[in-house]
Amino acid sequence: MDDPTIVGLLWQRAESALEALSKRFGKRLMGIAVNILGVRQDAEESVNDTYLAVWNTVPPKKPDPLAGYVYATGRNISLDRLKYNTAGKRYGKYDLSLDELEKAIPGPALEETVEARELGLAINRFLAAQNEDNRALFLRRYWFGDSIQEIADDFDLRENTVCVRLGRIRMRLREHLIKEGYMDE
Repeated sequence: MDDPTIVGLLWQRAESALEALSKRFGKRLMGIAVNILGVRQDAEESVNDTYLAVWNTVPPKKPDPLAGYVYATGRNISLDRLKYNTAGKRYGKYDLSLDELEKAIPGPALEETVEARELGLAINRFLAAQNEDNRALFLRRYWFGDSIQEIADDFDLRENTVCVRLGRIRMRLREHLIKEGYMDE
């Protein structure tokens, strides 16, 4: 079932919309949640909470594209659950991918100096200038939270190659953010 049809079902409040969401987005949503939370039971709850959140927000919203809206909602719900579950402790796999980005993106002073949305737009401009493979590597690692091994397997690359390429992408991102004035050298 295509996205406009699913959105139409959500607007009609048809229960079949939830089944359609699950069939269309369930596998990737579960992958995102497991990558962030590390615990399958928490991930399942997060995915179900995502379906409920989408149900409750469509209508009035008419997300286009639906996939981005569903995945972003699921990611945010999983991150909220992770914060709740860990309450100040370092957690694991997802923290590792965020640690890698620490030197490329401004830290806590970010909220004082620039809105997160503006930084997101700067990162989007950076990603738009990257080739398709580098953009996919970046998103798989830092948006979806996939492990280096998973990315290497899917791209038919060695893990070391993935690490080196991600390191170079982070270095270029840092240079881009310095050039745009979001951080100091």
